[in-house]
Amino acid sequence: MGERAMSRRGFLRLASILATVGYTAQETGRLADAFASEVQHPNDSSTPPPADQSYLPILRVPSVTRNGAHVPIVAEIRHPMEPDHYIKSLQILNESDPIPSKGIFYLSPANGHAYLSVQARIHSGTSAVRVIAECTRHGRWTTSQSITIPEGGGGCATAAEGGDDALHDDTIHPPVIRIPELVERGKIRRGEIIQVQIKLKHPSRTGLVFQGEKFLQTAEPFYVKEMKVFYGDDPVSRYEMTPAISDNPFITFKLRAMKESTIRIIVTNSRGQQFQASQEIIFS
Repeated sequence: MGERAMSRRGFLRLASILATVGYTAQETGRLADAFASEVQHPNDSSTPPPADQSYLPILRVPSVTRNGAHVPIVAEIRHPMEPDHYIKSLQILNESDPIPSKGIFYLSPANGHAYLSVQARIHSGTSAVRVIAECTRHGRWTTSQSITIPEGGGGCATAAEGGDDALHDDTIHPPVIRIPELVERGKIRRGEIIQVQIKLKHPSRTGLVFQGEKFLQTAEPFYVKEMKVFYGDDPVSRYEMTPAISDNPFITFKLRAMKESTIRIIVTNSRGQQFQASQEIIFS
Protein backbone atom coordinates (compact mmCIF):
# COMPACT_ATOMS: atom_id res chain seq x y z
CA MET A 1 0.00 0.00 0.00
CA GLY A 2 1.45 3.38 -0.94
CA GLU A 3 1.84 6.26 1.48
CA ARG A 4 -1.18 8.55 1.71
CA ALA A 5 -0.84 11.79 -0.25
CA MET A 6 -0.30 15.05 1.64
CA SER A 7 -3.49 16.87 2.72
CA ARG A 8 -4.43 20.26 1.20
CA ARG A 9 -3.74 21.91 4.56
CA GLY A 10 -0.34 20.24 4.74
CA PHE A 11 0.53 21.32 1.22
CA LEU A 12 -0.44 24.95 1.89
CA ARG A 13 1.64 24.97 5.09
CA LEU A 14 4.63 23.53 3.27
CA ALA A 15 4.29 25.98 0.36
CA SER A 16 4.10 28.90 2.81
CA ILE A 17 7.24 27.78 4.64
CA LEU A 18 9.22 27.28 1.45
CA ALA A 19 8.18 30.64 0.04
CA THR A 20 9.36 32.22 3.31
CA VAL A 21 12.86 30.78 2.95
CA GLY A 22 13.15 31.83 -0.67
CA TYR A 23 12.05 28.82 -2.70
CA THR A 24 10.82 29.49 -6.22
CA ALA A 25 7.41 28.25 -7.30
CA GLN A 26 9.12 25.52 -9.37
CA GLU A 27 11.19 24.29 -6.40
CA THR A 28 8.15 24.38 -4.13
CA GLY A 29 6.12 22.35 -6.60
CA ARG A 30 8.88 19.75 -6.95
CA LEU A 31 9.16 19.26 -3.18
CA ALA A 32 5.41 19.18 -2.68
CA ASP A 33 5.27 16.53 -5.41
CA ALA A 34 7.72 14.41 -3.42
CA PHE A 35 5.43 14.53 -0.39
CA ALA A 36 2.24 14.04 -2.33
CA SER A 37 3.30 11.23 -4.66
CA GLU A 38 2.64 7.63 -3.92
CA VAL A 39 5.73 6.06 -2.39
CA GLN A 40 6.38 2.49 -1.35
CA HIS A 41 7.83 1.15 1.86
CA PRO A 42 9.94 -1.90 2.73
CA ASN A 43 6.89 -3.69 4.14
CA ASP A 44 4.89 -3.35 0.93
CA SER A 45 4.12 -6.80 -0.43
CA SER A 46 2.65 -5.87 -3.80
CA THR A 47 5.24 -4.22 -6.06
CA PRO A 48 8.05 -4.46 -6.98
CA PRO A 49 8.18 -8.25 -7.23
CA PRO A 50 9.98 -10.22 -4.51
CA ALA A 51 13.11 -10.49 -6.67
CA ASP A 52 13.38 -6.71 -6.53
CA GLN A 53 12.60 -6.34 -2.82
CA SER A 54 16.33 -6.05 -2.08
CA TYR A 55 16.27 -2.78 -4.04
CA LEU A 56 15.19 -0.74 -1.07
CA PRO A 57 16.80 2.45 0.19
CA ILE A 58 19.17 2.25 3.12
CA LEU A 59 19.35 5.26 5.43
CA ARG A 60 21.94 5.85 8.14
CA VAL A 61 21.53 8.72 10.62
CA PRO A 62 22.43 8.85 14.33
CA SER A 63 19.47 7.91 16.55
CA VAL A 64 20.54 10.63 19.03
CA THR A 65 22.85 13.60 18.56
CA ARG A 66 23.42 16.86 20.42
CA ASN A 67 24.49 18.79 17.31
CA GLY A 68 21.51 19.46 15.06
CA ALA A 69 23.60 21.81 12.92
CA HIS A 70 25.73 18.97 11.59
CA VAL A 71 23.85 15.69 11.32
CA PRO A 72 25.62 13.07 9.16
CA ILE A 73 23.26 11.35 6.71
CA VAL A 74 24.07 8.47 4.36
CA ALA A 75 21.50 7.30 1.79
CA GLU A 76 22.08 4.48 -0.67
CA ILE A 77 20.32 1.71 -2.51
CA ARG A 78 21.84 -1.49 -3.89
CA HIS A 79 20.23 -1.39 -7.29
CA PRO A 80 21.25 -1.85 -10.95
CA MET A 81 22.60 1.29 -12.59
CA GLU A 82 22.06 0.31 -16.23
CA PRO A 83 20.86 2.58 -19.05
CA ASP A 84 17.36 1.06 -19.01
CA HIS A 85 17.01 0.57 -15.25
CA TYR A 86 18.61 2.78 -12.64
CA ILE A 87 18.02 5.07 -9.66
CA LYS A 88 17.62 8.57 -11.01
CA SER A 89 17.35 10.50 -7.73
CA LEU A 90 17.80 10.36 -3.96
CA GLN A 91 15.92 12.94 -1.90
CA ILE A 92 16.45 13.46 1.84
CA LEU A 93 13.65 15.01 3.90
CA ASN A 94 12.53 15.79 7.42
CA GLU A 95 8.91 16.95 7.26
CA SER A 96 9.04 18.36 10.80
CA ASP A 97 11.75 20.89 9.99
CA PRO A 98 11.14 24.48 8.85
CA ILE A 99 13.11 23.58 5.71
CA PRO A 100 12.01 19.98 5.05
CA SER A 101 14.23 19.15 2.07
CA LYS A 102 17.92 18.49 2.57
CA GLY A 103 18.36 18.34 -1.19
CA ILE A 104 17.83 16.12 -4.23
CA PHE A 105 20.76 14.23 -5.74
CA TYR A 106 20.19 13.32 -9.40
CA LEU A 107 22.11 10.33 -10.70
CA SER A 108 22.87 8.59 -13.99
CA PRO A 109 24.01 5.06 -14.87
CA ALA A 110 27.58 6.41 -14.91
CA ASN A 111 27.46 6.62 -11.12
CA GLY A 112 27.46 2.81 -10.85
CA HIS A 113 26.00 2.93 -7.33
CA ALA A 114 23.25 5.17 -5.92
CA TYR A 115 24.98 6.61 -2.87
CA LEU A 116 25.06 10.00 -1.13
CA SER A 117 26.72 11.08 2.10
CA VAL A 118 26.09 14.62 3.35
CA GLN A 119 25.45 16.63 6.54
CA ALA A 120 22.27 18.57 7.29
CA ARG A 121 20.54 20.88 9.74
CA ILE A 122 17.69 19.35 11.79
CA HIS A 123 15.55 20.92 14.50
CA SER A 124 15.45 19.68 18.10
CA GLY A 125 13.02 17.03 19.28
CA THR A 126 12.22 13.58 17.95
CA SER A 127 11.48 13.46 14.23
CA ALA A 128 11.90 11.23 11.19
CA VAL A 129 14.51 11.58 8.48
CA ARG A 130 13.33 10.10 5.22
CA VAL A 131 14.99 9.17 1.93
CA ILE A 132 13.02 8.78 -1.30
CA ALA A 133 14.75 6.82 -4.07
CA GLU A 134 13.22 7.06 -7.53
CA CYS A 135 13.73 4.11 -9.87
CA THR A 136 13.21 4.43 -13.63
CA ARG A 137 11.06 1.26 -13.60
CA HIS A 138 9.51 0.90 -10.17
CA GLY A 139 8.74 4.47 -9.11
CA ARG A 140 9.52 5.86 -5.69
CA TRP A 141 10.62 3.94 -2.63
CA THR A 142 11.14 5.35 0.83
CA THR A 143 12.72 4.49 4.14
CA SER A 144 12.73 6.62 7.29
CA GLN A 145 14.66 6.62 10.54
CA SER A 146 13.97 8.34 13.83
CA ILE A 147 16.37 10.92 15.25
CA THR A 148 16.31 12.74 18.59
CA ILE A 149 18.06 16.05 19.23
CA PRO A 150 17.86 17.50 22.77
CA GLU A 151 16.24 20.87 23.41
CA GLY A 152 18.72 23.62 22.56
CA GLY A 153 20.65 21.44 20.11
CA GLY A 154 18.59 22.18 17.01
CA GLY A 155 20.45 23.42 13.95
CA CYS A 156 17.81 25.15 11.80
CA ALA A 157 18.08 28.64 13.29
CA THR A 158 21.24 30.48 12.20
CA ALA A 159 20.26 34.14 12.61
CA ALA A 160 20.92 35.96 15.87
CA GLU A 161 18.18 37.63 17.88
CA GLY A 162 17.12 40.71 15.91
CA GLY A 163 18.13 39.07 12.63
CA ASP A 164 21.81 39.99 12.68
CA ASP A 165 23.67 37.52 10.48
CA ALA A 166 26.67 39.81 10.02
CA LEU A 167 28.77 38.15 12.73
CA HIS A 168 29.02 34.92 10.78
CA ASP A 169 32.19 33.94 8.94
CA ASP A 170 31.70 34.35 5.17
CA THR A 171 35.06 32.80 4.26
CA ILE A 172 34.84 30.59 1.16
CA HIS A 173 37.46 28.14 -0.07
CA PRO A 174 37.00 26.45 -3.47
CA PRO A 175 36.06 22.76 -3.52
CA VAL A 176 38.68 20.03 -3.27
CA ILE A 177 38.18 16.56 -4.77
CA ARG A 178 39.51 13.52 -2.89
CA ILE A 179 39.37 9.95 -4.18
CA PRO A 180 40.14 7.56 -1.29
CA GLU A 181 41.16 4.72 -3.64
CA LEU A 182 43.91 6.90 -5.09
CA VAL A 183 45.07 8.01 -1.64
CA GLU A 184 45.12 4.47 -0.21
CA ARG A 185 46.33 2.42 -3.20
CA GLY A 186 47.72 5.00 -5.59
CA LYS A 187 45.79 3.51 -8.49
CA ILE A 188 42.34 2.89 -9.96
CA ARG A 189 41.22 -0.07 -12.06
CA ARG A 190 39.05 0.29 -15.16
CA GLY A 191 35.42 -0.48 -14.31
CA GLU A 192 35.92 0.04 -10.56
CA ILE A 193 33.25 1.97 -8.66
CA ILE A 194 35.14 4.65 -6.75
CA GLN A 195 34.19 7.15 -4.06
CA VAL A 196 34.36 10.83 -4.93
CA GLN A 197 34.60 13.14 -1.93
CA ILE A 198 34.02 16.89 -2.22
CA LYS A 199 35.29 19.13 0.56
CA LEU A 200 34.16 22.74 0.49
CA LYS A 201 34.56 25.57 2.98
CA HIS A 202 31.36 27.56 2.59
CA PRO A 203 28.80 28.87 5.10
CA SER A 204 25.26 27.53 5.02
CA ARG A 205 22.77 29.79 6.76
CA THR A 206 19.00 29.49 6.81
CA GLY A 207 18.44 33.09 7.93
CA LEU A 208 15.87 31.75 10.41
CA VAL A 209 15.53 32.65 14.06
CA PHE A 210 13.50 30.63 16.57
CA GLN A 211 11.31 32.93 18.66
CA GLY A 212 8.14 32.22 20.57
CA GLU A 213 8.09 28.56 19.55
CA LYS A 214 8.15 29.37 15.84
CA PHE A 215 10.67 30.12 13.12
CA LEU A 216 10.93 33.60 11.63
CA GLN A 217 12.83 34.57 8.49
CA THR A 218 14.98 37.52 9.58
CA ALA A 219 17.96 37.28 7.22
CA GLU A 220 18.71 36.16 3.69
CA PRO A 221 19.65 32.46 3.32
CA PHE A 222 23.21 31.88 2.11
CA TYR A 223 24.25 28.40 1.01
CA VAL A 224 25.64 26.15 -1.70
CA LYS A 225 22.70 25.80 -4.04
CA GLU A 226 23.91 23.37 -6.69
CA MET A 227 26.74 20.97 -7.49
CA LYS A 228 27.25 19.63 -11.03
CA VAL A 229 29.51 16.67 -11.76
CA PHE A 230 31.11 15.99 -15.16
CA TYR A 231 33.24 13.00 -16.21
CA GLY A 232 35.12 14.19 -19.25
CA ASP A 233 32.51 16.21 -21.14
CA ASP A 234 29.62 14.06 -19.93
CA PRO A 235 27.30 15.25 -17.15
CA VAL A 236 27.03 12.55 -14.48
CA SER A 237 25.19 13.96 -11.47
CA ARG A 238 23.61 17.09 -10.10
CA TYR A 239 22.85 17.92 -6.48
CA GLU A 240 20.19 20.56 -5.74
CA MET A 241 20.80 21.73 -2.17
CA THR A 242 18.85 23.90 0.26
CA PRO A 243 19.78 26.16 3.22
CA ALA A 244 19.25 23.05 5.39
CA ILE A 245 22.68 21.71 4.38
CA SER A 246 25.36 22.13 7.07
CA ASP A 247 28.24 24.60 6.97
CA ASN A 248 31.30 23.43 5.02
CA PRO A 249 29.58 20.51 3.29
CA PHE A 250 31.55 17.29 2.87
CA ILE A 251 29.79 15.35 0.12
CA THR A 252 30.53 11.80 -1.01
CA PHE A 253 29.04 9.97 -4.00
CA LYS A 254 30.06 7.03 -6.22
CA LEU A 255 31.31 6.91 -9.82
CA ARG A 256 32.16 4.01 -12.15
CA ALA A 257 35.66 4.65 -13.57
CA MET A 258 35.27 3.63 -17.23
CA LYS A 259 37.75 5.93 -18.97
CA GLU A 260 40.88 7.92 -18.39
CA SER A 261 39.54 11.44 -18.19
CA THR A 262 38.85 14.31 -15.80
CA ILE A 263 36.25 14.54 -13.07
CA ARG A 264 35.08 18.13 -12.87
CA ILE A 265 32.92 19.69 -10.15
CA ILE A 266 31.12 23.04 -10.47
CA VAL A 267 29.35 24.41 -7.41
CA THR A 268 27.09 27.47 -7.41
CA ASN A 269 25.98 29.30 -4.29
CA SER A 270 22.78 31.24 -3.61
CA ARG A 271 24.50 34.49 -4.66
CA GLY A 272 25.38 33.08 -8.09
CA GLN A 273 29.10 32.63 -7.37
CA GLN A 274 30.69 29.58 -8.99
CA PHE A 275 33.69 27.49 -7.92
CA GLN A 276 35.34 24.55 -9.65
CA ALA A 277 37.65 21.63 -8.99
CA SER A 278 38.98 18.80 -11.13
CA GLN A 279 40.76 15.46 -10.71
CA GLU A 280 42.41 13.35 -13.42
CA ILE A 281 41.51 9.66 -13.57
CA ILE A 282 44.41 7.51 -14.86
CA PHE A 283 44.30 3.71 -14.69
CA SER A 284 47.13 1.65 -13.28
